[in-house]
Amino acid sequence: MQIVNLIHPGEPVALDRGCGLCLGHFDGVHRGHRALIEELRRLNGKRREPLPLGAMCFRTPPTATLSAHPTPQLTTLEQKLALLRDAGLSFAVLYDFPTIKDFSPEEFIIRVLFCDCDARLVVCGFNYTFGARGAGTPETLRRYYASHTDRTLSVVPAFTVGELTVSSSRIRALLESGHPEDAVHLLGHPYAIEGTVVAGKQMGRRLQAPTANLTFPRYALVPAHGVYITTATVEGRTYPAITNVGVRPTFEDDGKANCETYLLDFEGTLYDKHVKVAFLRFLRPERRFDSKEALQAQIAADVAAAREYHRTHGK
Repeated sequence: MQIVNLIHPGEPVALDRGCGLCLGHFDGVHRGHRALIEELRRLNGKRREPLPLGAMCFRTPPTATLSAHPTPQLTTLEQKLALLRDAGLSFAVLYDFPTIKDFSPEEFIIRVLFCDCDARLVVCGFNYTFGARGAGTPETLRRYYASHTDRTLSVVPAFTVGELTVSSSRIRALLESGHPEDAVHLLGHPYAIEGTVVAGKQMGRRLQAPTANLTFPRYALVPAHGVYITTATVEGRTYPAITNVGVRPTFEDDGKANCETYLLDFEGTLYDKHVKVAFLRFLRPERRFDSKEALQAQIAADVAAAREYHRTHGK
């Protein structure tokens, strides 16, 4: 995927012969976001000369600038770009929120969409806002795009699954309350954390259940603390797994959440390897055990439950 870095003030970064753009934050790249991409592709297919298609994204979450408590994110920037690429987009325009947060809606349209990107075809959601204090709306875009015969705007209505409107905030709430199986229906894919395995406290190995330890990225959403049925992908192969999210209260409780994953039937070492852990089902809350033996017995029960889940779901 081509990355177009857009930094103001600076030289304009025009895309050759114009482009088609999806506008939004795209956290999670959920089914609603993919409806925007499908609309962009549909409209582009009707053009005599199709345009290169992409998305405009923030390099960091806007709330990281606007709030002391940024909104937890469903995806890192790297995950977001990979999902956008897989959805069929060929480029992403990345810009820094702090440098344009005070642009008026009109300035954003003229300087960024028209001049920098030459966005001939634009798609956004019904609730998209932009410009200083979010004053710009789809109606603002309509006023400008309607006055240019060579530019097209499409505003996509809410995307629903059953009676639920798909949104990143709804998905966050499901994950934070321990419902990853419901979140996947709105996301269209499991919530996942990925990164390089780091050395932990060796507690899992002492309990005869060696684990891959991952740290949650900056701004990342931390699901409800507890034990999950998961999959873990390492070096192109996916393994059934169980994962504990929490603070390991039986051994320590420093208040910092971590992610420990036990790969079923894995042999070898995981240290310094890149692992992707996808959350499928919540098994139980995290709790403190009175003895190492009691914890070992619970781990055995968790592993048995995970094996049965993967057997019946074809994992």
